[in-house]
Amino acid sequence: MHLACPRSASIRLLIHQRLPSSVVCWRGILTFGESRAHYCWKSSEALNGSVSACASTAGKVNMDITRANFKDSLPVIQQALEDCHFFALDCEMTGLDLQDTKQEYLDEVEDRYHQTASGGSQFSLTQFGLSAFVWSKTEHKYRPRTFNVYVFPRPTNGYDRRFLSQAGSLEFLAGQGFDFNKWIYHGVPFMPAEWRDKQLGSLNKAQDRREITIQRADDKAFVTSLQDQVQTWMQSQEQTLLLEPSNAYRRAIQYQQLEKLLKADRGNQGFYVQRVSGLLGAQLQLVRATPEEAKQHEEEERQARLQAIHDAAGFTAVFEMMRDSNKPAVGHNLSFDLTFCLSSFAQNLPPSWPAYKQLVQRWFPAGVWDTKHLARQLQAVFEGGTSLGDVYQGLVEGGLDQAIAEFLADQTSEPGKWAFPGISHADGYEAYQGPEASSHAHEAGYDAYMTGAAFACLVRLYEAAGSKPGQTQSKALQQPSLEAVQHLMGRLNIGRSDIPYGALWGEDPQPDRSHVMLAAGLQPDTRFKPLGEQLSKHLGVRVRVTPLWQLTTSQSSSALLELPIEDLPDSARLAAALVICRQPHAQLVTWADYSSAKRDGTLQTLLQPLQQTGGVSQTGALKRPIEAVANSGVSALTGQAIPAGQAPPAKKKLKSMVPSCRMM
Repeated sequence: MHLACPRSASIRLLIHQRLPSSVVCWRGILTFGESRAHYCWKSSEALNGSVSACASTAGKVNMDITRANFKDSLPVIQQALEDCHFFALDCEMTGLDLQDTKQEYLDEVEDRYHQTASGGSQFSLTQFGLSAFVWSKTEHKYRPRTFNVYVFPRPTNGYDRRFLSQAGSLEFLAGQGFDFNKWIYHGVPFMPAEWRDKQLGSLNKAQDRREITIQRADDKAFVTSLQDQVQTWMQSQEQTLLLEPSNAYRRAIQYQQLEKLLKADRGNQGFYVQRVSGLLGAQLQLVRATPEEAKQHEEEERQARLQAIHDAAGFTAVFEMMRDSNKPAVGHNLSFDLTFCLSSFAQNLPPSWPAYKQLVQRWFPAGVWDTKHLARQLQAVFEGGTSLGDVYQGLVEGGLDQAIAEFLADQTSEPGKWAFPGISHADGYEAYQGPEASSHAHEAGYDAYMTGAAFACLVRLYEAAGSKPGQTQSKALQQPSLEAVQHLMGRLNIGRSDIPYGALWGEDPQPDRSHVMLAAGLQPDTRFKPLGEQLSKHLGVRVRVTPLWQLTTSQSSSALLELPIEDLPDSARLAAALVICRQPHAQLVTWADYSSAKRDGTLQTLLQPLQQTGGVSQTGALKRPIEAVANSGVSALTGQAIPAGQAPPAKKKLKSMVPSCRMM
């Protein structure tokens, strides 16, 4: 139903949608025209088919933040973070994946971290979106304040960041109308806080210049000329003296000699030194001054250098505000956003996943939530997909009303009392409302708003799922409680994996991979897909082969062999199948040994004895030579005993013993 409202504002309400189970589900959804509108929610019992809505008008405000309005926006952003219940973030980047990185199903959390960290360290941010969700106690709804910030790592003070660009990412941004000129010319600068603090620390220390020993004749003549020139000037009435242009080495000599003259002249007329830009490059200029004036000038110069460093750090100040607000942070498919943010605004990323977890905990003390992980746990609701667009459209715009109603009916006896919280952009933050709002999709600010809005609705679903029987009070006008999703705090979505999530807090879940083995020492020209097909035929079960390119050399290759856990062949049969498939030098390592050695950095040590003799590892120890293992496996495959110590049959003989064998 559409109701006409002043100045093209309209309210679409879906009221009393009755399902076969006679469950009542309702929602209110706003679509905006040229004006801002706000509305009041009523429970389904009080609604009775009527609409209670009111509208007011205000001008739109463009919340794009660039260098031009960044300083003026800082107190506004800080106030939004102080007032909010939680904030959502989103980033746009010049790329995601390096050319030599590829996600595999059997990756560990550490592997996935290194993949995302490599991208976060070597690509650059282009936009940062921040949406602070403030709960209005008078209106009983969220009033988000959203900011879309162009960020560009401007070279300054020795910081000149190099970064990669991915053609596909830039083409995507261009297709979304991204303004590259605004990004480069007007983007807010940033640098890691670690780098900024290092510069500030060096500035606060006394500048101890290393003594330059004057030995060359031309340098001695230069010093003599400088001293004569300064002495002549000091005896004159001229207020300033501009020294001749010189290279960096000669300027260092000038500084050194002038400091000596200043120390010798402290009780007299005195002067101070300033660097100016001349027609021929940088020059030093002496300005006559009293000791008090010289001291004041030095302090002003110091403050100017401090301010220049803070200006160069730019958006890093906002990232620190986010940390210091101690408010929960929300993102969608958050892994990349976190690594990019921490690499750009905090420090160089740590070399290990445990160290990275500690870094995240320091910068996000109130925790982080990944809306993609939250949505994936509600499979009854999100059967079609869990992209940000799918989740937002389904929850906020009503695309999943039917599935939500059925979910609530299954979770609680009073589903009508669990209406989603109202969400309406705060006054002055109307850039993302109206019929054209969706055109801002993939703009960091709008995506941050979408993420926060979806999170507010997800929390309400989890509240309903965890509610106790006999819940009587309607939740329609109540602020969602994050206690309902506290157990999901810090869990990052991991796609294409048997690992359910990456745990930024607590221990990471460990999937059962006892059915996975490392096969090292394979032929260097092994074709892995055919190898999997051959092993599957010989063993009578499906074998999935995942190449390990990092362990592949010109002499050998390696792969992970994933076997069915419900019908797991023993290592002897597997070794025999490898020999049959022309892999006589293969070595088998259990997943437990492989994973442990990889974490400890001792994988090469583990493989070294295997490479010398061949065999199967078990808790780090070498078992029987692979020929003997293969013999017992051949016996199992063919039903014919092979005497101990005897080599496996030749390939031709094996083919007759195992008719299904097709040599590679």
